[in-house]
Amino acid sequence: MAELKYGGSALGRIHAKSNGRKVEAYWLGFLEGVLASESIESLEVASIRAEAEQFLQLFGDTDAADLIQDLDTAYGDYHREIFEIISGIVDYRLRPFSESSSNDCCNRFFGFCAGIACDNRLKIKEVEKLIDRIDRNPQLLEDARIAALKGVAVKAISDGHLSMEEEEDIAEWIVRLVGDSCTDTGLPTYGNTPSIDGVLRDASMLVFENSGFVVRGAFSLGPRKIIEGWIVERGGLVSKSISRSTDYLIVAAIASRDWLHSHQGTKIIEARKLRESGGRIHFVEELTFRKALGF
Repeated sequence: MAELKYGGSALGRIHAKSNGRKVEAYWLGFLEGVLASESIESLEVASIRAEAEQFLQLFGDTDAADLIQDLDTAYGDYHREIFEIISGIVDYRLRPFSESSSNDCCNRFFGFCAGIACDNRLKIKEVEKLIDRIDRNPQLLEDARIAALKGVAVKAISDGHLSMEEEEDIAEWIVRLVGDSCTDTGLPTYGNTPSIDGVLRDASMLVFENSGFVVRGAFSLGPRKIIEGWIVERGGLVSKSISRSTDYLIVAAIASRDWLHSHQGTKIIEARKLRESGGRIHFVEELTFRKALGF
């Protein structure tokens, strides 16, 4: 059987249901995160719009379309009105939604993290609700990054005060889950890639000869088969699965539509766990890999 093209239409049809569920959980979590402070801040508006425009463009979400229109036409107590509108969307979408898998839980949590951090600021209320979500969903702690995030968050608010430095510590762990906020990048977080520990930044340090590579994702450089051919030409060894003999996982610049979670696919999850257990694997982002190829 021919291999399905990564990111292609055939694979998209196969993953349509799970992708739709992933989007639903993430979008709901993001809106819940926005509401966590119990108010809408001015700096959040641009992020809310960017996220809504992304969901409208990619998935034709009608609630996202209505929210964009409301952001343009709300009047009076603008921020209170937007808060009430988003509350209504969340209430409506929660009725038919129930978390039926660990993937639902994870994607909703990732969305929540992006929502509370979308203005690049954190309040004690938001951090308390973050901790509560983790406590109510202990399976999240299987991800070492989330366990570390909880530890930092609990310590930060233990004295009833949240300093700027403590905010930044929590925000750094959120970036490791969902990437930089819209306030930093001007881009929505859905489709973003997280900040990954173990990323090789210096292209000159990448060694092709006799090194093990895994390449997954849709790259601007070209089809995966072509990229794998370039690696083999330079003496590298290409595998389709992560193992202790894997030296490098090449990560595309944009999160894949068909990844298991909103910000990580199965290969990233496997590689991260392998590294946490003492494996030698390095993550290589697309731009660094391009430089290593000499392009």
